[in-house]
Amino acid sequence: MKPIIDLLAVLNPVFQALTLIALVIYVWKTWEMAKATSAAAIASENSLREMRLTREQQIKPYVICYFQDIPASKFFEFVIKNGGSAMAFDVQLVFDPQLQNYNPGHSAPGLASKAFKTLAPGHEWRTFWGSFVGMDEQAVPDEFVAHVSYRWGPNRRLEEYDISFDLKSLMGKRYLSRSSVEGSLAAIATTLSELSRGLANGPESTDA
Repeated sequence: MKPIIDLLAVLNPVFQALTLIALVIYVWKTWEMAKATSAAAIASENSLREMRLTREQQIKPYVICYFQDIPASKFFEFVIKNGGSAMAFDVQLVFDPQLQNYNPGHSAPGLASKAFKTLAPGHEWRTFWGSFVGMDEQAVPDEFVAHVSYRWGPNRRLEEYDISFDLKSLMGKRYLSRSSVEGSLAAIATTLSELSRGLANGPESTDA
């Protein structure tokens, strides 16, 4: 019996070392599993956040403003539009600098701000602004900034951002008036008619 006890006494440090090694391996594996679980949870949370933000972008209102030329004319309008998919409430636009008509001789006051109690999805407000022919280019700023704010959703969440837009992009544009378009179409029709008659008559024959 004593030899067995002596042998166990000799092997006891080995057993303790093996137990310690097993414990270290267990703790290490547990830590790796916890780390992987944490990373998966973070990735899932980020994915849900991205999905929520994407969904919000799809259903929220988005108020924009810009200058737009009137087709086949030398005039342009200023447009404020809700390009989103939800109602915007308490809409406020503050312009920096304020919007002016830069046509010579125009003395009407500028537009420093514009407000709407509501702005429905797809709804737009337009106002005739002027002509880009003969505009005083030196007086037109390089950039206008609209400070936009509005509320949306059942909790009236506040949304704020800045929109930059320009007017100089319309300056110097060439346009076709209705009379010039009609004249061009008439000339084309006359030319086609003459070609059709020539083809119908065929080439003229000459005697040898």
